[in-house]
Amino acid sequence: MSLEDMMARPVVGINPFNELPIDAEIWRLAHAHHHTHRYLHALAAHRPGVVLGLEVIASEAKERTIIIAPGLAIDPEGRTIVVREPVALTVEPVSRMYIYITLAFLRTHDRASGVMVGDGQQYYKEVEGYDLTATKELPKTPCLELARIYCSTQDKTIRNAANSSAPGSDEINRLYCPTAFPHCYADIGVGELSYVPKTSASPWNPNRSGLWNLLREGNGEQFHLTFTGSINLMGQGSAAPNAEPALLYVAGRQSFQPLKDAEVDGLRQFLDGGGMLLGEAGQGSSEFAAGFEGLVGQLGAKLKPVTKGHSLLTAHHVFSAPPPGGQSSGTLSADADNGIVFSTYDYGAAWQGEVDKPDAPEARSRIRQAQEFGLNIIAAAAQRRRTHELSRLG
Repeated sequence: MSLEDMMARPVVGINPFNELPIDAEIWRLAHAHHHTHRYLHALAAHRPGVVLGLEVIASEAKERTIIIAPGLAIDPEGRTIVVREPVALTVEPVSRMYIYITLAFLRTHDRASGVMVGDGQQYYKEVEGYDLTATKELPKTPCLELARIYCSTQDKTIRNAANSSAPGSDEINRLYCPTAFPHCYADIGVGELSYVPKTSASPWNPNRSGLWNLLREGNGEQFHLTFTGSINLMGQGSAAPNAEPALLYVAGRQSFQPLKDAEVDGLRQFLDGGGMLLGEAGQGSSEFAAGFEGLVGQLGAKLKPVTKGHSLLTAHHVFSAPPPGGQSSGTLSADADNGIVFSTYDYGAAWQGEVDKPDAPEARSRIRQAQEFGLNIIAAAAQRRRTHELSRLG
């Protein structure tokens, strides 16, 4: 039912008084009054669509299987749908046609609440749930399309889209998935990677204020971000996965002591678990850059320049090229497979209002661009962690 149709219907409630006989119809009307207001609010204030999660990922563990992430949505009739656990769906082999992945509200009876009424059994508990299906046609009943896949042949493997805005055949297409308001773009923790300076007494976290400002900005822009502090790399694997940050940030303006082998192993485990590492050479420090490049080598990664078309440039805000940060010129490189990003633009300095040309007319614009690009990195980190967690399910 559309919002317009629901607005056209009268909202009916119950006027209680002591002599009023309470039967099933009266009880039903009383609760329907509250449900109607709830549905009206959901449709008018939030609109149908995904509120949080419900990503659709190709499984690495099982062929022709997709994983739907836990999440929350509002259906076209204003009903709230909660998916509490990841769901695996096997996609039927078809050729030259679309498969639609849809989510619908489903209300069922709790079989444990049965009571005998006359010669039959009635159930007094209702459970609100969902129905996730992969079909060849969109259902006629109210539902949300989470994804569609154009299957070219029956034997082609289903893949995650290389370019989410232009998915191809046999790739998961999320373009038609509606988004509710306010949507949560990412719900992750962001931490710091600490180090020991070699000679200087300067702080190891010169951009701490900037990082905190970025998280505050994100929380005002439909991100749910938590600062988790510095991570204990040698304690990797002891904490629950959801207690770990998805993104680690490290910045410096000086050289630093190489990490211990156990710390490098812990960092590798963090990255292998779907985490992302962002390193920044503060003020373009060549000493810090050299140390970070050595760490990248220990991790077996290889950084490449971020150029037009890179996912970091479109993960949230859209950029044609890496924007300047605290430094008006610099470099940005990444190893997408290993989850490592390195910058000499010093975005963290811009996040705290420090730019190399503070009196220039474009100084405020540079700070804003740096914040927007920081949210791109956070969005990319959230997507990397989510994809890792879901793709290994069968």
